Formats: sequence, C-alpha cells, structure tokens
Amino acid sequence: MATAVVIPAYKPDESLLDLLRALRERAFIGRIVVVDDGSGPEYEPIFAQVSALCSLERHAQNRGKGAAIRTGLKTLSGYNVVTADCDGQHTPSDIEKIARAIDGALVMGVRRKREMPLRSKMGNTLTCLTFALVTHRWISDTQTGLRGIPQSYVGVCQDLEGDRYEYEMNMLLDACHRGLPIREVEIETVYIDNNRGSHFHTLRDGKRVYRLLLGWKKKMRARKKKL
Repeated sequence: MATAVVIPAYKPDESLLDLLRALRERAFIGRIVVVDDGSGPEYEPIFAQVSALCSLERHAQNRGKGAAIRTGLKTLSGYNVVTADCDGQHTPSDIEKIARAIDGALVMGVRRKREMPLRSKMGNTLTCLTFALVTHRWISDTQTGLRGIPQSYVGVCQDLEGDRYEYEMNMLLDACHRGLPIREVEIETVYIDNNRGSHFHTLRDGKRVYRLLLGWKKKMRARKKKL
C-alpha cells in the first residue's frame, strides 16, 4: 500500500525543505502533506518553496500540533500515513523504516533515552512510567512524533480530541483501548542544538498531557462500573 507523509510545521527553517527533497526521491511515498500551522508572514518564502515540493495545507492562526496533524489526515484516504516533525529530527531513512513496518499496526519510532539531553530524558521517562501505570502497557517513547498509522486507523485519528501535544498521547491511549497492535521501531536519536527548536512548553503542554492520562484512567474505571 502506498504511504502518505504528514508533516505539521510551525515556524520551520530550511531543514524542512531538505527533508521534503529527500523524501521525494523515495519510491515508497504516495503523497506528502505539509500543514502550515499559522507560522506567519515571515515564513512565506519557505512555504512558497514547500508548495512547489508537495501538497500544502494552511491554518490562518496557530492551532497546535494535534490540530495540524488532523488537518493533514483529513486530506487523505486509502493510505497508510507516517507523521513526522519538521525540525530535522526525523531522517528520511527512518521515515521509510516506519512506513515499511506499519502492516496493520500503529508504529512508534522510538529513540534511545541514553542519547537524549538530560531534561528530555527525565521528562520522557516520567511520561512513559505514568503511561504504564495507567494502561499497564510499556511504550519506550510515548512522546515520539514519528509514527506510522495504518489505513484502517486513519479515520479514527482524523477525529481524535486534542489540539496540541496531548493529541499524540490521546492516539496512544485510544489505540490501547481498541486493542490495536502497537509496534516499536528504533530510530536515530537526533537533537539539534539541544532541542532548542522545539515548540513544546514544559508546563503548559505537560499539564495537558498528564491531565489526559489521569482523566483516561478515571474514564476507564467509570466504564467498568457501568458494566
């Protein structure tokens, strides 16, 4: 099955263009969709080049990574989909590796924690532990943005809640609830300039993620009582 790639982009640099050019050379890709998540007028020169390389969707204002992924997914049907970040942390070869591993499963491109900056390593580990306590399932890297979504699950992901980084956690929780197979594939651990280009806000976005995790556990307990 042909694979589409969705890339949410907020204030990207030239590394996005390098990624798109490299992906266009790979035969496994059926379509590439970049979503400009309200980056603003100063980024028009980059997106003008993006539009010449792939399909481009636009948000007039910044709505968040989850909203951007949903916008990209809603343009697609009949594809397996890989979601990737725009900041150079996901290599073309790893994107292809994830695409080839989908085969009906949600595929997580997991990074090696020992190679992460200390702050990222601590936050990632804590989230993984909390996820395991809530779901009784261990995922090595719950925060990875490099994921492979099977065509059968794309429709569900088009409607999942969460406009920002909590969307990706909601995807994992929903997949666990549905019993969708989840496969881990190790990828390169790339942090450019100590992850300075990340738009993840530790307090604001972390609060959303943990609220979702703890709320999900309460929701599951309520469902069991009804049964």
